[in-house]
Amino acid sequence: MWPELLAPLAPRLRSSFLRQQPLHVRGAQPVAKKAQEALQDLALFIDAGVLPAGAAEVVENSWRSRPLPGPTMETAASRTVYANNAGLYLPGLAEFCLAALKKLQWPTAANAYCSAGPMEVSVPPHTDRQDVVVFQATGHKRWSVFHPPPVGDADPLRRGKDGDAALADLGEPLLDAVLEPGDILYVPLGFPHTTSTAALEPSTHITLNLDSVIWGLSYRLLWASSLRNFRLRSGQADEAEEATCTKGMSWARYSSLQSPLPLGFGAEVDEAFITSELLSRAEVWHGAQGLSEVPEQQDVREALDMILGHRQRVLILHQQMYADVMLGLSDKLPQEREAAGIQPGAP
Repeated sequence: MWPELLAPLAPRLRSSFLRQQPLHVRGAQPVAKKAQEALQDLALFIDAGVLPAGAAEVVENSWRSRPLPGPTMETAASRTVYANNAGLYLPGLAEFCLAALKKLQWPTAANAYCSAGPMEVSVPPHTDRQDVVVFQATGHKRWSVFHPPPVGDADPLRRGKDGDAALADLGEPLLDAVLEPGDILYVPLGFPHTTSTAALEPSTHITLNLDSVIWGLSYRLLWASSLRNFRLRSGQADEAEEATCTKGMSWARYSSLQSPLPLGFGAEVDEAFITSELLSRAEVWHGAQGLSEVPEQQDVREALDMILGHRQRVLILHQQMYADVMLGLSDKLPQEREAAGIQPGAP
């Protein structure tokens, strides 16, 4: 069922993904029903100590994580309960992740959320280091998505977390929508967003993570690898790259290389486009100082081949992990499976 539900979504997601623009898709009852089925054992797994979970608290307008103070549903009556990487524990979510991986052709991970209602702010403004697709299962949740501000001292992909409360003046939202059961929402990486539950009933949803930065599927790695190929082929020393100071960068400049590569969603890889786009984005990233080195097409092609091979291995790894959860193929405990499989670079 998930493959059929995700198939019409893929081309719409691809368009917004390439443009890095938020998207709200009105859903249907089958989407809500499948999401509810995937989450039906969430509280049971958390309360049994099988699925690690936390409670999100708003402290001085910053999102902080705390251990659950009590049973899941009691805690969710007053705050947001979340479980990261829940697809590695719940078979229903593993089925969802596997279907999404095959349809979207991106490494996937699923987090589960349950928020009390009503809450004026269930999660304060913050950013994430991955593109996310939200599937509303039950209840109603309001989402406000904003354009990213210029880069400051804090990590632009972790704003509003761990004590950072500087996301005050974000202007008018790019998208402001109340998700109903079955609705789907896409939020690009780095875009600040906040949520609230105005209705009385609790809200549950699945967040599907599409990780480009974590898995090295961004223009940034392609540029660094292309430069390395150019230097080695030219007989130059491949010295360690100095960290680029990003403070003060506009979002357009910062995201020029930190954005995901145009891969997946059923489309063929367009090497010519990626090569041309990479050079244009590198010029934006380096700003007024310009490019001191310009890799040739051969250098970019070899770097892209390396990344595509790496991507294929990561996709196979994720496919095996979720099949393991669905079919019980491994004798490892879920925590051991997560530690061994979900970390970048794991064998």
